[in-house]
Amino acid sequence: MSDWMPHVPALVLVVVLLWAPGLALQLVLRDVRPLFPLAAPAYGLAVIGTAGIVLDLLDVGFSLLTLGVLTLALWALAGVVGLLSRRARGPAGGTRPGAAAAAADRTGMFGLPPVTVYRGAVVLGLLLGAALLVRRLLFVVQEPGRFAQRYDNVFHLNAVRYVVDTASASSLTLGRMVDPEKAVAIYPAVWHGLAGLAYPLAEQSPMVAGNVVLFVVAALVWPASCLFLTRTLVGPSPVALVVAGVASAGFAVLPFSVLEFGPLLPNLLGLSVAPVALAHLATLLGLDADSRAGRARRPPARLVHLGLCWLVVTGGAMLAHPNVGTLLLVLLVPMVLTAWWGALRRAVASRQGGRTALVVLLLPLSAAVWTYLWDSLGNDFIRFAHTTPAAAYGEALLYATNGRQDVPWFLVLLTVLGVGATLARRELRWLGVAQLLVVSLYVVAASAPTGPWREWAVGSWYQDSFRLAASLPVVAVPLIALGATALTDLLRRGAVAALAPERRTLRVRRLVAGGTAVLLVAASVPLTQVRTMRDTLLDTRARFSWDTPDGILTEDERDLLERLPRLTDEDDLILVNPWNGGSLAYAVAGSRVTQYHIGGPERARMPEVVAGLTADEPARACRTARSEGIDYVLDFGRQYLEPDPPGARPYVPIDTLGETPETSFELVASEGDAELWEVTAC
Repeated sequence: MSDWMPHVPALVLVVVLLWAPGLALQLVLRDVRPLFPLAAPAYGLAVIGTAGIVLDLLDVGFSLLTLGVLTLALWALAGVVGLLSRRARGPAGGTRPGAAAAAADRTGMFGLPPVTVYRGAVVLGLLLGAALLVRRLLFVVQEPGRFAQRYDNVFHLNAVRYVVDTASASSLTLGRMVDPEKAVAIYPAVWHGLAGLAYPLAEQSPMVAGNVVLFVVAALVWPASCLFLTRTLVGPSPVALVVAGVASAGFAVLPFSVLEFGPLLPNLLGLSVAPVALAHLATLLGLDADSRAGRARRPPARLVHLGLCWLVVTGGAMLAHPNVGTLLLVLLVPMVLTAWWGALRRAVASRQGGRTALVVLLLPLSAAVWTYLWDSLGNDFIRFAHTTPAAAYGEALLYATNGRQDVPWFLVLLTVLGVGATLARRELRWLGVAQLLVVSLYVVAASAPTGPWREWAVGSWYQDSFRLAASLPVVAVPLIALGATALTDLLRRGAVAALAPERRTLRVRRLVAGGTAVLLVAASVPLTQVRTMRDTLLDTRARFSWDTPDGILTEDERDLLERLPRLTDEDDLILVNPWNGGSLAYAVAGSRVTQYHIGGPERARMPEVVAGLTADEPARACRTARSEGIDYVLDFGRQYLEPDPPGARPYVPIDTLGETPETSFELVASEGDAELWEVTAC
């Protein structure tokens, strides 16, 4: 733990970067619904993502200064909006949290005022979720400078350095790092922009900066979003809010599976605020708890305001990663059908034929728009099935996806109870259907054969079951919270029924209600934490360890890369093999390399370059070195990210420089088996 203390300022900075612009934009839009500060990071992502694009188009550097100026401008605008709306009846965001809590429960708990219990539950839920996630992240990551030794991190870590070097965090141009000739090279850049802003306080290390962002996003933004969604859908139930916080830390599929598999860092960022976008969508469609209870006004101006807020948070989430947009399209189906059916019933009851016809026409129009958007977000990247449909359904329903043996049984039980509770309440049935749709899409990705249906259904997720598995908790958390309230009510009724009639006083009933709630909350922590994801945590921890058989870098290689600024000049170009970690010379040392990721247009000509540079004739090697501008070669051996990958075979001559006498190179430095060679053929 002491290793992390020097990085507390960087952690605080990332929290400020997410919350300060977000809160300012919320106040500008007057979106002050219950627990609105918990939704601020979704607005913050919208500000950061948009700023990255706009500043790049204006040729202005993306930095703490420019983002700070933009944030101050938002706060100033928020102040003006506040002054202009001071005489308004109240905030546009709906009922106050305390008023909602009091309306839902006038009895309180253990004699405490309802508002106190409600606010205490929010704080406790957030603290428990954050503490449990931090505890497990510390176990997994181990040290601030470590990173997940997986394929995607070759790009992510280099991209953080690229943001710092170019002062650009535009999602329209981040892909230029691997393809500089492209005018538009789209790649979601918000994660890398955040890490780039934290870079100066994070030892000027992309690895440390990435881990700082990881801790804030996974351990604070994600549980905060879960509490916000739970309050929106379930209502101001203290039990639901605390259990939602605990449940957010109880899934192996998020965040740990995406770290072990990818790491899918932009996906993690987008999913961390997806519950906020879902909550705003539910409020817009009148499916939130306050609308169901008749506590929210819904005049046309209010609907326009809600729609604008939803577009902003959804845009922020999609700037983090477009998969969030596709996930919301899936969840939109049962939500729109529920809202449409309610509108149709009201139109028929009003006996207004024109209104009824308009409502009927809205359904095919919505279906056409939905289909267009769905097709627009798809792609033809292929991943293959790994199991049978029956096994895939079992995996998804038990949150033990992709062959994992870790099953969070308590969360599964609460999910079942939550689904049962939605069946008993017509206005919430869409929530159970929504979870079933996500489960079914996981089944398609995990078990369906390759073909047009599979591509259409799960193409937006690269036909990848890991990405779909990570989406399961978004809807599961409010279902679990709903199940917790149902279980608490069941226990309370049983306890009251067991009392003698003369003991069933109001005071005793309140004590029993409070006691059962406290008992369930206290039990939820160990039941969601003890041996529920042991194998996943060990597997993920192994990915953050040095000297793994299929890792990117060994400690010796990392040490050699850290020496590069002293061994080479800033303008020198180093020939590297991205399959054995050589590309990370850019992330670690800022050195220019021939390839910044495993893919990219350079890959096509690499066999010719390697063959020419390592030719037996020094004259040919010299010509190649001069034409390509290559000054040094990194030999990191033949430990690759995958066993004998075909893409690594053209690099074998530079991965074995130390095994045979060479006339065109001179050994400059080495750390263990890692070697830096200078081209001396010229």
